[in-house]
Amino acid sequence: MTRREERTCDEKTRRGQELTLEQPTDAMLAAATRLIGKTWYPDEPGAWDGVCEKVELYHHLEHATYVRAAMLGNRFAGIVAAGPTATQAPAATSALWYRSHLYSAAPWALGTPSESKIGVALAPITAEIGLTQEFIESGDARSSWEVTLLAVDPECHGHGIGRLLFSDALDYLRAQGAPGFFLATDDGCDFGFYDHLGLERIVSREAAVCRETPRRDDATTTNKTGDVPFCAYLYGAWLGDKDDAH
Repeated sequence: MTRREERTCDEKTRRGQELTLEQPTDAMLAAATRLIGKTWYPDEPGAWDGVCEKVELYHHLEHATYVRAAMLGNRFAGIVAAGPTATQAPAATSALWYRSHLYSAAPWALGTPSESKIGVALAPITAEIGLTQEFIESGDARSSWEVTLLAVDPECHGHGIGRLLFSDALDYLRAQGAPGFFLATDDGCDFGFYDHLGLERIVSREAAVCRETPRRDDATTTNKTGDVPFCAYLYGAWLGDKDDAH
């Protein structure tokens, strides 16, 4: 059953719509999947049936112990997820990390030419996974907790939704006794939001990968791809006295 949070946004009256945080229903998770697709995979071939966004959502929620959806009135407006990190075997951080999710999201793609193209489209997540694993292995106490997902519908900007989702996630982490946290992002996201919040940019890394996928209107033709440089980032912060973590 959906549980409505007590807190609401100070700007909720801007359009007379209440902003609440809720435990996501299946319908809300489906809306989150569509948001991920609209935001990061707008040119994904229709024949793939939204596989990239499905795989990405599975990945972000895999180890999450806290997930909340933002609802602006009756409209899905955003989602956040957080939880403890899980040290992964080296194979899990390889370019084929997504294969296990394909069994659930798109078993038809396994062993087909589409499988490698899906991997190309998911390359930014692969880069983020690599940075995450290195950070976990560094022994930094912040690496034990991660905000795995924060996404807000661009059509709902201006209501303080991102700040509310992020603040509530941090309240959860503090309640769990987390000394700090981190998150991974890349150029395809509004990473400046984290700079604005005062988080530390722990590391950034430029990568060059073939990120393009066939467009919807040309999905059956051979796609010309090229190396497109982009950066992956890790941000983090301490939630208490840094010395208490040692």
